Amino acid sequence: MDVISPLTGILSGGITGAVISALWNHFSKLSLQRNQAVSAEKLAKVEHSLESLQRKAQAEIDRSVFVTRAHFETEFEAMKDIFSSLSEIRLAMNAMRPMFAIEPADETQDEKLKRLSERFKILMIATDKLLNASESKAPFYSEELYDSVNVCWRAAAMEINSVKQAGPESLNTGGYLQSQKNNDKFSEGYFKSITIIRNRIPKLAILPGN
Repeated sequence: MDVISPLTGILSGGITGAVISALWNHFSKLSLQRNQAVSAEKLAKVEHSLESLQRKAQAEIDRSVFVTRAHFETEFEAMKDIFSSLSEIRLAMNAMRPMFAIEPADETQDEKLKRLSERFKILMIATDKLLNASESKAPFYSEELYDSVNVCWRAAAMEINSVKQAGPESLNTGGYLQSQKNNDKFSEGYFKSITIIRNRIPKLAILPGN
């Protein structure tokens, strides 16, 4: 609305100053109300934004586990060592009795058994290493991870016992099928352990001042 035009008409008509003052106050109030409406809208947007940030921050706090720096470092190192041992077993098991492998064409049965014996020793060493690490560090990582690691250890132990009992028959069709079952069981615990560790680390929050 054009404020100048009505005021010009009023002045030319000789209307008193009281009327001019009243009209001026009227237009001032309209302008103030518009400004207040805009300010209220902006304020509402700011409040909504702050509430969203507060909800997000609270959600992060609710998911966090607050620990000392010493606790964080101890648990982190324990999980790292455990997973290192798991990875060694995974490689050893995959190499133990692979369904598909490149072997010398003229390799004798004795040579095959010799290579199997070498791989067997590697798996035994890795399995013992996992057992020692998981038990010695058990107080420093979650029970959930301990259970999934135990699944891996039992699967590796089953593979070792299977080869021990079967001997030369370890490399026949039945031996390969049994090895695959043991590998599948190991993988179940292995990938569950990965998920547990990945979910655990972001939750650990160091207490201020630590």
